[in-house]
Amino acid sequence: MNLLFDTNILILLAKDHQQKLIDEINPDNRKIFISIVSIAELKSLALRHNWGIKKWQVIHNILDEAVIIEINENLVDTYTQIDNYSQRRNPLFSHYPFTTPRNMGKNDLWIASTAALLGLKLITADKDFTHLNDVFMEVQTIRVPG
Repeated sequence: MNLLFDTNILILLAKDHQQKLIDEINPDNRKIFISIVSIAELKSLALRHNWGIKKWQVIHNILDEAVIIEINENLVDTYTQIDNYSQRRNPLFSHYPFTTPRNMGKNDLWIASTAALLGLKLITADKDFTHLNDVFMEVQTIRVPG
């Protein structure tokens, strides 16, 4: 299964100048997909925090090899299903494995929709997508190196 990297994974990779983390995340060298939403978030963070050349070089190397997915009309229905499922208001579901709504950021909804629609495993470093695992897509949460 090919991989979609969440924005937080790209941030971690940008800090990993020796590029050891990419081998841990993707040991089988699967095709990497990245949402244009993650690129926008990354550029905004980089500008705010004045990223240097080293971090950008790591990111550019990843982007050169990745498939970049644009937001388009095909994602809208999946976005709608995931958003309403997260709010426990999706009429296609009668049972939810969580008791309170999961408020997802709009950028995370686009990223999740991309993974779900394209059948990609979502690789993330946070718990924002956990409730979607094995419902809309496979979610793998990696431990943040520390």
